[in-house]
Amino acid sequence: MSARRLLGGASLVILVAGLLALAVPVVGLATGRWRLVPILSGSMAPQIPTGSLALATPAPMSSAHRGEVILFKMPIGDHHLTAHRIVRVLRAGPHPVVKTKGDANSRPDPWRARLAGSTLWHVRTAVPLLGYAAVDAGRGKFLLLAVAALFPIWLCLRLLWRKPRRDREAVVPPHATGTR
Repeated sequence: MSARRLLGGASLVILVAGLLALAVPVVGLATGRWRLVPILSGSMAPQIPTGSLALATPAPMSSAHRGEVILFKMPIGDHHLTAHRIVRVLRAGPHPVVKTKGDANSRPDPWRARLAGSTLWHVRTAVPLLGYAAVDAGRGKFLLLAVAALFPIWLCLRLLWRKPRRDREAVVPPHATGTR
């Protein structure tokens, strides 16, 4: 197998992987099957380190149970979205009331959270450091992130579809042989 064919095959694999890496989150977010939230505090460390991007999936409110890490709006302060673990379900039902705690915190949260809405968001996983990128994208740095993500795809396409180099020995300019 020639080096060019091997490079072309590798480029195609990288291109497909890059497109899937971009398409899967977009489809999940667009269909409402996923929610991505940056985690900017250390309250859930070490399971969810500061700067992670948490991936949550929807579930019925009635599925709230002890031990589950959920996304919810804090009932105090600025009511920002946070991820904490349910340590106790105080009242079940369509709008459960729960007691929560960050894994890194020594005590449960000082509030009782009444979960509103029709969907409970369970945190399934978190990708370290991607939360910072998500916050930066929200601050207008999206173009820089898009270029960084799309550059490898552009490079693969360029390698795949470039014109083959002509063999230099096969094409000899007339003045090189001394004949005109």
